[in-house]
Amino acid sequence: MKPAPILPAALVTTARVTALTLAGLGFTSLAVAVAQTPALTLSVYATATDVLEHLAPSEKRAAILDTLRTLRVSRVFLEGRRGDEYVPPATLQAVSDWLAKQDLRTAGGIATVPGATFGARQNEGLGWLNWEDAKTRRDVAGFFTENAPVFDELIVDDFFCTGDTSAVSEAARAGRSWSRYRRDLLVSLIEPLMTGPARAQRPDIRLIIKFPQWYDRFQLFGYDPERMAVLFDQVWVGTEVRNPLTRRMGYVPPTEGYMNFRWLASVCGDKTVGAWFDHIECTAENFVDQAFQSVLAGARELTLFRLGDLAAGHPGDARLAQRLPELFDLAVRVQGRSRRGLVFYKPPNSEADDNLYLADYLGVLGLPVLPVSRWPANAAVVFLGAQAAADPDVVARLRQHLARDRAAVVTPAFLRRAGEAAQQLAGVSVGAAGSPASLASVRLGSGSHALPRPLDVDAAVAARGARVRLAGTGATGIVPVLTERRPGRGRLFMLNARTFSEADFRSADEWLLSPRPLGWSELPPAVADELRRVLLAPLRVKLLAPAGVGLYLFTDAACLYNFRDRPAAVELNGRRCSVPAHGLRWVEVR
Repeated sequence: MKPAPILPAALVTTARVTALTLAGLGFTSLAVAVAQTPALTLSVYATATDVLEHLAPSEKRAAILDTLRTLRVSRVFLEGRRGDEYVPPATLQAVSDWLAKQDLRTAGGIATVPGATFGARQNEGLGWLNWEDAKTRRDVAGFFTENAPVFDELIVDDFFCTGDTSAVSEAARAGRSWSRYRRDLLVSLIEPLMTGPARAQRPDIRLIIKFPQWYDRFQLFGYDPERMAVLFDQVWVGTEVRNPLTRRMGYVPPTEGYMNFRWLASVCGDKTVGAWFDHIECTAENFVDQAFQSVLAGARELTLFRLGDLAAGHPGDARLAQRLPELFDLAVRVQGRSRRGLVFYKPPNSEADDNLYLADYLGVLGLPVLPVSRWPANAAVVFLGAQAAADPDVVARLRQHLARDRAAVVTPAFLRRAGEAAQQLAGVSVGAAGSPASLASVRLGSGSHALPRPLDVDAAVAARGARVRLAGTGATGIVPVLTERRPGRGRLFMLNARTFSEADFRSADEWLLSPRPLGWSELPPAVADELRRVLLAPLRVKLLAPAGVGLYLFTDAACLYNFRDRPAAVELNGRRCSVPAHGLRWVEVR
C-alpha cells in the first residue's frame, strides 16, 4: 500500500464525521446523540489553595471564567484537601453550584500528602504518607466521608504511594519484599479508606485514580495498576514530562507520557480515560508537546494542572489555545484506530534493572514503540527489555514467536535475566553482571560517526555466533551495538541499550525520574537511520529522520511528531515532507 499525500491537520469533529456517515445510511437521528460525545474534552484541576484564592472569592471568578473559556474547558476538579490545605465542603458546594451555572461540570479531588495536621509523614525522603499510621487512615477516610455528598466524582491525585521503612512498616511487611508489601498494603486500603466511606455517603459516586508518570518505578512504591484499577471506576494517567533539558523534575524524554498512557491502557483497558499534565519548568512548546502526546496515546480528556498556574499566565496556555483545533482533529483521527509498531513487552510489576524508561528513549529515536502488559502473540516485532524477563515463560514464548517467521529485539539486561538459553538463542554472551560503559563513536560501513553525547552501553556483551551489524568505540574498546542472528525462520536482534539502574538513581540522589540526559535520544542521523532501517524492516516501514522525531503507527495511518525546535526533513516509505517544529504530520494509508 502507498501512503496518501501527507495532509495538514484540519478541524473535524466527531459529531460532523458521524452525522455524515449516519446520514448516508439513513440514520440521521442518531447523529445528535453521538455529537454529545466528543473525541476530546479539557478540564482543569484546582488545588485546595486555588479554590480558596481564585474561585471562592466572587470578585475573582470573572477573570478565571474567561481563562477557562479560552481553553474550551468543560470541567473543573475542585480539590478539598492537600496536606494542610483544606476547603470546607460548604465552600466546595458553593463553588460547584456557581460553576454549574456557567455550564461547567465539577468533580472533587484529594492529594494524599502529609501536613502538620493531616496524616503522618513517612520516614524517607519524599513527602509521602505513612499508610500504616492510624491517623493517616482516619484522616483519609474522613475526606471521602466529607466530600462524597458534594460531588458525583472524586479523583485521587498521584500520591497514593509510600517509601516508608519505619519500624512499624518493617514489622508489617513480615518478610515480604518492600515492593510486594507496599502494593499489598495500598490495595488493601482502597475499600476501607476510599470507596467504602465514599459510597456509604453516595452509593453511585464514581472514583478515579490518577497514576503518576514514573511507570517503571510503580512497583517499588506501592502502585499496582492491575489490582488497583479494578477497584476504581476510571483511570487518569500522568503525562507531565515537562522540560527534558532541566534537572529539577528529571531529564525526562518527551515521549514518556505517551509510553505511560499506552502501557496503563493495556493494563486497565477502557477505564483509562484522562491524561494530566502541568506547566512546571515548561517552555510554551514543552507544554503543548504534552497535550499532543497525550492525545496520540488515546486520551479522551486532558486535565491541566493547575488553576493557579492558568491564572498566573504561562506562554503555553496561549499556544495551546491556538492549537486546539489541530488537537481536536488529531483526537478524531486517533479514535478507534488499531495500533501497530515495535511492541515493548512490560509485564505488570516487572523490574527494569538497567533498562529503566528505555521505551521513552527508543521513541525519541523514531522507533514506533508500543508498550503492552501482556505477551503480544500477534506482533510482527516484539521488544524485550529486562522487564520482559519477569514472565517465567518468556524464553518459550520467544522461541514460538521466532518460529512463526517473526522478529524480536532483546537487550543485554534481558538476556542476563532470562538466562543461558536466551543468550544462546541470540548468539550473544553478556556475562554474570553488567559492565556500564559509554561509546564516543559508532562505526557504520567503512566510516565512523562521532556521537554528540556518549552512548550508554553494556561492555560485557560479546557476539557468540551473531552477526555484528553496528559497533562502537569507547574507553573499553570496541563494543557491539546491534547484532543479528537468524534462529530458524525468525530474526533476533540484540540492541546494546543501557539507560539507568537502581544504583544510578541512588548515586544521583534521584527517586523517580531520569537523572541525566542520554545519548540514545541524540544519535547522528546516519546512525539513527541505520538502526531504524534494520529494526523496522519486519514492519515494512522505512523512516529517514533526525533523532527527535517520533513515529506512531496505526493499521491504516501514521503520524510523525517533531520534538525539535526547528523543522525536520523526513522521508517515510519514500515520501518526503517537512515536519514543523513541535508539530505533526499525519499520513493516511490507502
